[in-house]
Amino acid sequence: MSRLDEILKLLMSFDGITRKFVLPSIIDKLRLESFNGNTPHGLGEDSAAIGTESDEYVLLTTDGIVESLCLNFPRAAGFNAVLANVMDIYAAGGTPTSFAVALSYSDSGIGEALLDGLITGSQMFRIPIVRGHTNPHSSSTYVVGSATGKVMKSNLLTAGGAKSGDVLILLFDRVGQRGESYPLGWDSVTGRSSEDVVNRLSVMNELAHEKVLTAAKDVSVAGVIGTAAMMLEYSGCGGVLNLDNLDSSRPSEIPLDDWVRMFISLGFLVATSDDNLPEVRRIAEKHGLATTVMGHADDSESVKLRLGDEECVFIDFSKGGVFTPKGENA
Repeated sequence: MSRLDEILKLLMSFDGITRKFVLPSIIDKLRLESFNGNTPHGLGEDSAAIGTESDEYVLLTTDGIVESLCLNFPRAAGFNAVLANVMDIYAAGGTPTSFAVALSYSDSGIGEALLDGLITGSQMFRIPIVRGHTNPHSSSTYVVGSATGKVMKSNLLTAGGAKSGDVLILLFDRVGQRGESYPLGWDSVTGRSSEDVVNRLSVMNELAHEKVLTAAKDVSVAGVIGTAAMMLEYSGCGGVLNLDNLDSSRPSEIPLDDWVRMFISLGFLVATSDDNLPEVRRIAEKHGLATTVMGHADDSESVKLRLGDEECVFIDFSKGGVFTPKGENA
């Protein structure tokens, strides 16, 4: 088995990716059967963009934390509930404005730790917690958060805007460490001041304002490769992802097998034209983030992985949705 075959096998058995396979049927059902379910900039995006009579959209997003993390690392679970939602808002080019949470637990110690993590996240990301629901006598343990944000209508970034020929760029903070609560997480938040963290996240606000991106997503638990495949499918594109570039730019203490599957706490995947690439790099550096050109979009119906002289198909979209239905811009 070649090195590329080994990585492909690893990715195709990775829960962060395989759990996404259910999304096309769920999103399609909601689009077709819920009231106004096919509203533009809604299902399939990291944040829904809700129209207003002003020149701004209201952004809305929701994320839940898996029960195992809530039970074993409840403080981290509360913190990550805020982080996940905040990242979705910034990925759309927006600024977070409020946070709401639902808590469920039976162990009061776990409940206190979840709450402590939520408060720490609120302070770190400068987002007020304005509403919640608590069940302290539940048979299940979870935390689900929802955040609002705002963005100028002219600055909205979408996950479905990549075009054939665009380059795909990973933005991330090289300074960090493997996550204590999630080994496949790159933690660039712990030990940082709120000012430093918000400065890094606000890279997306400046990129959106300068109109240099065609698409954007935060790097989720699907990892770098899974996030790229989701963006390409939602954009109606295929593409080639260069593992050599990822290998040469990864943190030295993280092996490539882990880096391709890694959730990155301050990481974004963006698409841009070759002409705008220098400006994207300049803005990222200004905000303390590194850039890696990890591939390009094309007009095929598949996502391919390239390593050295080898190339293989990772995901084939020709037979229907794999991660997510195509966006309305596709």
